[in-house]
Amino acid sequence: MNIANWLDEAGLRYPMRPALFEGQRQVANYEAFVALVRHRAAYLIDEHGIAPGDRVALFMKNCCEYLELLYAIWWAGAVAVPINYKLHAVEAGWIVDNAQARLIFTDGGQVFAPGALPQACRELDREDMGALASLISPPDTPCPRHTDDLAWLFYTPDTTERPQGVMLSHGNLTAMSQGCSPDVDPIDADEAVVYAAPMSHCAGLYSLIHVRRAARHVVPQSRDFNPDELFGLANGFGTVMLFVAPAMFTSMVEQARHQRYDGEGIKTIIYGDTLIYPTDLRNVLLRNSYGDLLKTELRLWLKGSANDTGVP
Repeated sequence: MNIANWLDEAGLRYPMRPALFEGQRQVANYEAFVALVRHRAAYLIDEHGIAPGDRVALFMKNCCEYLELLYAIWWAGAVAVPINYKLHAVEAGWIVDNAQARLIFTDGGQVFAPGALPQACRELDREDMGALASLISPPDTPCPRHTDDLAWLFYTPDTTERPQGVMLSHGNLTAMSQGCSPDVDPIDADEAVVYAAPMSHCAGLYSLIHVRRAARHVVPQSRDFNPDELFGLANGFGTVMLFVAPAMFTSMVEQARHQRYDGEGIKTIIYGDTLIYPTDLRNVLLRNSYGDLLKTELRLWLKGSANDTGVP
């Protein structure tokens, strides 16, 4: 059981389906997506000796290469350690050391000062794949993994002084994804997931169910959160889902009200990371129709139960 098997199957069954987008520009279909992942996996294995169970960190803003590297890490049987790019390099360095990561991919240039990373860890540019011409036969299929094998080290803030590493196995990710789509929000193959929040956390987890359905993955051209840009992508793609934090959701609603935008193209907004204040949620949902972003097809998933938020 390797979570990357879903990408392998999507590439075999739907090779011509659009897969990766930067803004509204298509970067790869599923056949090309798989090829990129296979070559990156070969680069990890052949050039850097990455073996099953090794940890590889990702410390960069959202981009298509993020998804390529994430799935390449799993394809090679290694463990992904996504780190929030908003952290200071010193904080990221502590996570790298704690996770015992052998590699860390960054946005280019030297992010870490000499000696800031453990000796066993090497910093690489996200676009660096080495001399691919020398990679004669990248692995055809993902490295076999067991249900309990570690897939994702999820570092999350805690009340203690240091982040806590949550160990997510291939079985954890599979069970989460299989339960999420049919039971909560069925995903159509024509749906697009837009990565408005950092892929290092919840937004990245939603890539799994969209890969399984061979749906579209969209990184905003700004690689950041911008309500105007998100509204344009929703109009362009027609059926989009996105994960946001409560403050981002509130910002979208305020901007929608200002523009008199009614949520056209947005199917689902998921919010989490923290609870939303009941008064803020009521203001969001009950104001005039230009700002509520609620059409018949839009669903708002609450974090926790209605009792947790105080919303009737």
